[in-house]
Parts: sequence; C-alpha cells; structure tokens
Amino acid sequence: MWSICWPGERIRGYRHRGANRARGIGCGETTLIVTLTDKSGAPVDDATVRAHGDMDHEGMESVDGEASMGVNGEYHVPFAWTMGGGWIVTVTAKLPDGSEASKAFDFFVEAISSESVINRHGTPSTEGGAVDIVYQSDNDPAFLGDATVTVIVTDHAGAPITDAEVSVRGDMAHHGMMPATGEGSHQANGRYIVPIEWTMVGDWQVTVIVTLPDGSTFEHVFDQQVVIE
Repeated sequence: MWSICWPGERIRGYRHRGANRARGIGCGETTLIVTLTDKSGAPVDDATVRAHGDMDHEGMESVDGEASMGVNGEYHVPFAWTMGGGWIVTVTAKLPDGSEASKAFDFFVEAISSESVINRHGTPSTEGGAVDIVYQSDNDPAFLGDATVTVIVTDHAGAPITDAEVSVRGDMAHHGMMPATGEGSHQANGRYIVPIEWTMVGDWQVTVIVTLPDGSTFEHVFDQQVVIE
C-alpha cells in the first residue's frame, strides 16, 4: 500500500495544501508539491511522479508535468494553470517495484484576465507604417496543441528585414485565459518561425510584435481560429 498526499502548490514562496479552492492560485506556471509515502508512512524518494491536469469541461488541452527523485517524499512537479476554473489533476507515481499508484484531486484556479498577465510582464509597443507584417499559420484553422506560425517582415519597399526580434502573443476573447506566446527565429528572406501552443479551441486574437535593431517597435493583430484536429 502506498499513499499519495494531496498536492500543494508553491506560490510566491508559500505552500497550499488540502483545500479544493486554495486562495492565491491563479493562471500561470507553478509547482505542484506531491508527498509520497509507503504503508508505514516512510517517505519514498526513488519514484517518478507525473501530474496530468484537465479542466472540468471540453475544449481545453491537458497539462502534464513530471518529477523524479523526491526529497523526504516530496516531489516538486512543474505545472501550468492555463485557464481559470475547475481542474481535475491526476497524480500517478511509478514506484520502485515497478507498480503504479494514482489519485485524482480537484482544484479551483482563480480567473486572472490575460490582459492582467500581459501587463504584468510588459509589452510596450509603438505603431507605425514603416514595416509590413504578414502572418501565416501552419494550418488554417489551426489545430489545438503545439504549432508553428510564420511571420514575414519586410520594409515599405518590400525588402526583407532579417535582423528583427519577432514575438507572437495569442489571446482569447474572454478573460481567464493565460496568453499563448512564442519567440521567432529568422529562417531566410525575412521569414521568422515562431513556436506556439494553442491551449483551447475557439477564436483567438494574435498580436505580432516586431522590434527593429534601432529599438523601434511595430505590431499588428490577426484573427486565428483553433479547432480540434
């Protein structure tokens, strides 16, 4: 017999345990703390612990995290709450004898608007007409999950700009969603490939931000639909 203790979450240096609606849990990256003991209550440190999170409604991509080698039975599992609302997190431990133990927990994540998350990190921009920005999705409509988008940057004469910094930020129309973000790498002829993860089906607004070597910044907003493949 093995025991999996209710996961906690370390937020701003303190830890939550044992509450369905733990105050302070909001959208974003975090760490789940899982305690694993054997039937005598002794800590188990040589297991592999996985956390699989699903929202309590359809249309959201699941979130996974994994940690190996605990300390005094505690495993710190990297995780991300991608939307406010009810979550079901299934914790599975692969034990030293090869068997597995699993337990599901309910969490409630406070809805923090994507606008608040964006403002916290800061994305200053200035608008202008000296740069043309073209946005292309790898599929249209895009598919839920990992994807890439292509951004083509040219000057007003149509010449490719190859030394810009390109970032992409996707926001859904409603509050409570963590934005999808990605940084571009230049390939050739002003084409930048940007990895991004669409975490929910529906309509997204994609803001492409281009920063030139002289510090000037340009942005353009595109519409993107995301569906299940």
